[in-house]
Amino acid sequence: MSNTIGQDLPPYELKAHNYGEDHENKIHSDEGAAKYGFAGALVPGVAVYAYLARPVLDAFGKAWLEGGLMKARFISPVYDGDQVTASGVVTSLDPLTASLELRNAENVLCAVGESSMPQTQPDISISDYPHAALPEPDRRRRATISSFKTGDVLGSLDFRLDFKEEMTAFLDDMVETAGIYRSGEVACHPAFIVARSNEILMSNVALGPWIHTSSEVSHHAIAADGESLCLRGRVAELYEKRGNEYVVLDLALFGEKGRPIAQIKHSAIIRLMENG
Repeated sequence: MSNTIGQDLPPYELKAHNYGEDHENKIHSDEGAAKYGFAGALVPGVAVYAYLARPVLDAFGKAWLEGGLMKARFISPVYDGDQVTASGVVTSLDPLTASLELRNAENVLCAVGESSMPQTQPDISISDYPHAALPEPDRRRRATISSFKTGDVLGSLDFRLDFKEEMTAFLDDMVETAGIYRSGEVACHPAFIVARSNEILMSNVALGPWIHTSSEVSHHAIAADGESLCLRGRVAELYEKRGNEYVVLDLALFGEKGRPIAQIKHSAIIRLMENG
Protein backbone atom coordinates (compact mmCIF):
# COMPACT_ATOMS: atom_id res chain seq x y z
CA MET A 1 0.00 0.00 0.00
CA SER A 2 1.11 3.62 -0.58
CA ASN A 3 1.33 5.41 2.73
CA THR A 4 0.44 8.85 4.06
CA ILE A 5 0.48 10.16 7.61
CA GLY A 6 -2.91 9.60 9.20
CA GLN A 7 -3.73 6.68 6.92
CA ASP A 8 -5.51 3.76 8.60
CA LEU A 9 -4.09 0.26 8.48
CA PRO A 10 -6.53 -2.51 7.46
CA PRO A 11 -8.49 -3.31 10.65
CA TYR A 12 -8.72 -6.88 11.90
CA GLU A 13 -11.79 -8.15 13.76
CA LEU A 14 -12.05 -11.51 15.49
CA LYS A 15 -13.41 -13.36 18.51
CA ALA A 16 -10.66 -13.72 21.14
CA HIS A 17 -9.71 -17.24 22.15
CA ASN A 18 -8.29 -18.30 25.52
CA TYR A 19 -6.11 -21.17 24.34
CA GLY A 20 -4.38 -21.19 27.75
CA GLU A 21 -7.36 -22.50 29.71
CA ASP A 22 -5.50 -25.70 30.68
CA HIS A 23 -2.13 -23.99 31.10
CA GLU A 24 -0.22 -24.34 34.38
CA ASN A 25 -0.48 -20.54 34.71
CA LYS A 26 -3.82 -20.31 36.49
CA ILE A 27 -4.32 -16.68 35.53
CA HIS A 28 -5.81 -18.24 32.39
CA SER A 29 -8.50 -20.02 34.43
CA ASP A 30 -11.63 -18.35 35.81
CA GLU A 31 -10.90 -19.43 39.38
CA GLY A 32 -7.25 -18.40 39.29
CA ALA A 33 -7.94 -15.02 37.69
CA ALA A 34 -10.70 -14.22 40.19
CA LYS A 35 -8.15 -14.23 43.04
CA TYR A 36 -6.55 -11.17 41.45
CA GLY A 37 -9.75 -9.26 40.76
CA PHE A 38 -10.39 -10.26 37.15
CA ALA A 39 -13.86 -11.06 35.80
CA GLY A 40 -12.65 -14.27 34.16
CA ALA A 41 -9.71 -16.10 32.68
CA LEU A 42 -7.29 -13.87 30.77
CA VAL A 43 -6.58 -14.47 27.09
CA PRO A 44 -2.77 -14.86 26.92
CA GLY A 45 -0.69 -11.85 25.95
CA VAL A 46 0.83 -13.90 23.14
CA ALA A 47 -2.58 -13.99 21.45
CA VAL A 48 -3.15 -10.28 22.01
CA TYR A 49 0.25 -9.64 20.40
CA ALA A 50 -0.82 -11.78 17.44
CA TYR A 51 -4.07 -9.84 17.05
CA LEU A 52 -2.20 -6.50 16.99
CA ALA A 53 0.31 -7.86 14.48
CA ARG A 54 -2.27 -8.68 11.82
CA PRO A 55 -2.93 -5.10 10.57
CA VAL A 56 0.85 -4.62 10.44
CA LEU A 57 1.31 -7.66 8.23
CA ASP A 58 -1.58 -6.61 5.98
CA ALA A 59 -0.12 -3.11 5.59
CA PHE A 60 3.65 -3.67 5.55
CA GLY A 61 3.83 -7.20 4.16
CA LYS A 62 6.57 -9.79 4.35
CA ALA A 63 9.31 -7.15 4.52
CA TRP A 64 8.15 -6.32 8.06
CA LEU A 65 8.78 -9.92 9.13
CA GLU A 66 12.27 -9.71 7.67
CA GLY A 67 13.36 -6.46 9.27
CA GLY A 68 10.55 -4.66 11.08
CA LEU A 69 9.89 -3.75 14.69
CA MET A 70 6.80 -4.10 16.84
CA LYS A 71 6.07 -3.05 20.42
CA ALA A 72 2.95 -4.13 22.29
CA ARG A 73 1.75 -3.27 25.79
CA PHE A 74 -1.27 -4.96 27.37
CA ILE A 75 -3.53 -2.58 29.28
CA SER A 76 -6.93 -4.14 30.04
CA PRO A 77 -8.00 -7.80 30.17
CA VAL A 78 -9.15 -9.61 27.06
CA TYR A 79 -11.55 -12.45 27.89
CA ASP A 80 -12.46 -15.56 25.96
CA GLY A 81 -15.14 -14.83 23.39
CA ASP A 82 -14.62 -11.06 23.41
CA GLN A 83 -15.17 -9.48 20.02
CA VAL A 84 -12.03 -7.40 19.46
CA THR A 85 -10.71 -5.14 16.72
CA ALA A 86 -7.05 -4.45 16.02
CA SER A 87 -6.39 -1.21 14.18
CA GLY A 88 -3.55 1.11 13.33
CA VAL A 89 -2.73 4.46 11.83
CA VAL A 90 0.42 5.66 10.06
CA THR A 91 2.23 8.23 12.21
CA SER A 92 5.52 8.68 10.32
CA LEU A 93 6.93 7.98 6.88
CA ASP A 94 10.67 8.07 7.71
CA PRO A 95 10.85 5.47 9.00
CA LEU A 96 7.42 4.08 8.15
CA THR A 97 5.69 3.84 11.55
CA ALA A 98 2.16 3.07 12.74
CA SER A 99 0.49 3.25 16.12
CA LEU A 100 -1.66 0.26 17.07
CA GLU A 101 -4.71 -0.36 19.25
CA LEU A 102 -6.83 -3.32 20.28
CA ARG A 103 -10.35 -2.55 21.51
CA ASN A 104 -13.22 -4.76 22.58
CA ALA A 105 -16.90 -4.43 21.63
CA GLU A 106 -17.42 -1.93 24.48
CA ASN A 107 -14.63 0.20 22.98
CA VAL A 108 -12.36 -0.48 25.97
CA LEU A 109 -8.70 -0.06 25.05
CA CYS A 110 -7.11 -3.44 25.76
CA ALA A 111 -3.66 -3.06 24.20
CA VAL A 112 -1.52 -0.50 22.44
CA GLY A 113 1.54 -0.82 20.26
CA GLU A 114 3.75 0.59 17.60
CA SER A 115 5.20 -0.96 14.46
CA SER A 116 7.88 0.38 12.18
CA MET A 117 10.14 -0.36 9.24
CA PRO A 118 13.54 1.04 10.30
CA GLN A 119 16.15 1.51 7.61
CA THR A 120 18.66 -0.49 9.66
CA GLN A 121 18.56 -2.70 12.73
CA PRO A 122 21.16 -2.68 15.52
CA ASP A 123 23.65 -5.50 15.06
CA ILE A 124 23.27 -8.44 17.44
CA SER A 125 25.89 -11.10 17.87
CA ILE A 126 25.54 -14.53 19.40
CA SER A 127 28.72 -13.83 21.37
CA ASP A 128 26.84 -11.11 23.28
CA TYR A 129 24.31 -13.68 24.53
CA PRO A 130 26.11 -16.53 26.34
CA HIS A 131 24.58 -19.99 26.16
CA ALA A 132 23.67 -21.53 29.51
CA ALA A 133 22.01 -24.81 30.48
CA LEU A 134 18.41 -24.69 31.65
CA PRO A 135 17.98 -25.50 35.34
CA GLU A 136 16.24 -28.68 36.40
CA PRO A 137 12.58 -27.93 37.18
CA ASP A 138 13.14 -28.20 40.93
CA ARG A 139 16.16 -25.85 40.71
CA ARG A 140 14.39 -22.96 39.04
CA ARG A 141 14.55 -19.61 40.83
CA ARG A 142 11.71 -18.48 43.07
CA ALA A 143 9.21 -16.10 41.48
CA THR A 144 10.34 -12.95 43.23
CA ILE A 145 12.68 -10.19 42.12
CA SER A 146 14.87 -10.86 45.16
CA SER A 147 15.91 -14.10 43.40
CA PHE A 148 17.65 -12.13 40.63
CA LYS A 149 20.06 -9.35 39.93
CA THR A 150 20.31 -7.28 36.77
CA GLY A 151 22.52 -8.99 34.20
CA ASP A 152 21.85 -12.54 35.35
CA VAL A 153 22.16 -14.94 32.41
CA LEU A 154 19.17 -17.22 31.82
CA GLY A 155 19.25 -20.84 30.82
CA SER A 156 18.93 -21.01 27.04
CA LEU A 157 16.06 -22.54 25.10
CA ASP A 158 17.07 -24.79 22.18
CA PHE A 159 14.38 -26.02 19.79
CA ARG A 160 13.64 -26.87 16.18
CA LEU A 161 10.95 -25.02 14.23
CA ASP A 162 8.23 -27.42 13.06
CA PHE A 163 5.68 -25.84 10.76
CA LYS A 164 3.57 -28.89 9.94
CA GLU A 165 2.72 -29.86 13.51
CA GLU A 166 3.59 -27.15 16.00
CA MET A 167 3.07 -24.01 13.94
CA THR A 168 -0.21 -25.16 12.44
CA ALA A 169 -1.62 -25.74 15.94
CA PHE A 170 -0.22 -22.37 17.02
CA LEU A 171 -2.00 -20.59 14.17
CA ASP A 172 -5.26 -22.17 15.31
CA ASP A 173 -4.65 -20.93 18.86
CA MET A 174 -4.01 -17.42 17.54
CA VAL A 175 -7.18 -17.51 15.37
CA GLU A 176 -4.80 -16.58 12.54
CA THR A 177 -6.13 -16.75 8.99
CA ALA A 178 -3.44 -14.91 6.99
CA GLY A 179 -2.49 -16.92 3.94
CA ILE A 180 1.22 -16.11 4.25
CA TYR A 181 1.32 -18.20 7.42
CA ARG A 182 -1.24 -20.84 6.52
CA SER A 183 0.53 -21.64 3.24
CA GLY A 184 3.89 -22.01 4.94
CA GLU A 185 5.40 -19.19 2.87
CA VAL A 186 6.45 -17.83 6.26
CA ALA A 187 7.09 -20.72 8.64
CA CYS A 188 7.20 -18.71 11.88
CA HIS A 189 4.46 -16.39 13.12
CA PRO A 190 5.91 -13.35 14.97
CA ALA A 191 3.82 -14.15 18.06
CA PHE A 192 5.51 -17.57 18.20
CA ILE A 193 8.73 -15.76 19.08
CA VAL A 194 6.85 -14.06 21.91
CA ALA A 195 5.48 -17.42 23.05
CA ARG A 196 9.02 -18.81 23.22
CA SER A 197 10.01 -15.75 25.25
CA ASN A 198 7.37 -16.77 27.77
CA GLU A 199 8.74 -20.30 27.70
CA ILE A 200 12.29 -19.26 28.54
CA LEU A 201 10.90 -17.35 31.54
CA MET A 202 8.87 -20.35 32.69
CA SER A 203 11.86 -22.65 32.22
CA ASN A 204 14.05 -20.48 34.47
CA VAL A 205 11.55 -19.40 37.14
CA ALA A 206 9.15 -21.45 39.30
CA LEU A 207 6.16 -19.27 38.53
CA GLY A 208 2.76 -19.25 40.15
CA PRO A 209 0.04 -17.15 38.52
CA TRP A 210 1.78 -14.47 36.45
CA ILE A 211 1.01 -11.95 33.71
CA HIS A 212 2.84 -11.13 30.49
CA THR A 213 2.67 -7.32 30.28
CA SER A 214 4.56 -6.25 27.15
CA SER A 215 6.87 -7.35 24.37
CA GLU A 216 9.06 -5.59 21.83
CA VAL A 217 10.37 -7.66 18.92
CA SER A 218 12.98 -6.48 16.42
CA HIS A 219 12.99 -8.82 13.43
CA HIS A 220 16.30 -9.54 11.67
CA ALA A 221 15.34 -12.55 9.51
CA ILE A 222 12.60 -15.14 9.09
CA ALA A 223 13.25 -18.52 10.70
CA ALA A 224 13.01 -21.45 8.29
CA ASP A 225 10.92 -24.57 8.72
CA GLY A 226 13.06 -27.24 10.35
CA GLU A 227 15.73 -24.77 11.43
CA SER A 228 17.48 -25.33 14.77
CA LEU A 229 16.97 -22.22 16.91
CA CYS A 230 18.35 -20.99 20.21
CA LEU A 231 16.76 -18.34 22.44
CA ARG A 232 19.24 -16.76 24.85
CA GLY A 233 19.01 -13.91 27.28
CA ARG A 234 19.56 -12.13 30.54
CA VAL A 235 17.69 -10.11 33.15
CA ALA A 236 17.57 -6.47 32.04
CA GLU A 237 15.46 -4.87 34.76
CA LEU A 238 13.70 -5.67 38.05
CA TYR A 239 11.15 -3.50 39.81
CA GLU A 240 8.06 -3.42 42.04
CA LYS A 241 4.89 -1.46 41.26
CA ARG A 242 1.67 -1.41 43.29
CA GLY A 243 2.69 -4.56 45.12
CA ASN A 244 3.44 -6.51 41.93
CA GLU A 245 6.97 -7.63 41.05
CA TYR A 246 8.17 -7.21 37.46
CA VAL A 247 11.03 -8.65 35.44
CA VAL A 248 12.22 -7.37 32.06
CA LEU A 249 14.27 -9.74 29.89
CA ASP A 250 16.74 -8.94 27.14
CA LEU A 251 16.49 -11.89 24.73
CA ALA A 252 17.82 -12.80 21.30
CA LEU A 253 16.82 -15.62 18.97
CA PHE A 254 19.48 -17.15 16.75
CA GLY A 255 19.26 -19.66 13.93
CA GLU A 256 21.84 -22.02 12.55
CA LYS A 257 25.47 -20.77 12.44
CA GLY A 258 24.52 -17.94 14.79
CA ARG A 259 22.18 -16.27 12.28
CA PRO A 260 20.26 -13.48 14.09
CA ILE A 261 16.50 -13.96 13.86
CA ALA A 262 15.11 -11.51 16.43
CA GLN A 263 15.88 -9.43 19.49
CA ILE A 264 13.17 -9.27 22.15
CA LYS A 265 12.47 -7.09 25.18
CA HIS A 266 10.02 -9.11 27.24
CA SER A 267 8.25 -7.98 30.43
CA ALA A 268 6.10 -9.82 32.96
CA ILE A 269 4.70 -9.63 36.46
CA ILE A 270 6.23 -12.68 38.11
CA ARG A 271 4.68 -12.13 41.52
CA LEU A 272 1.12 -10.82 41.76
CA MET A 273 -0.50 -9.16 44.72
CA GLU A 274 -3.78 -10.92 45.48
CA ASN A 275 -6.97 -8.89 45.33
CA GLY A 276 -8.06 -7.75 48.75
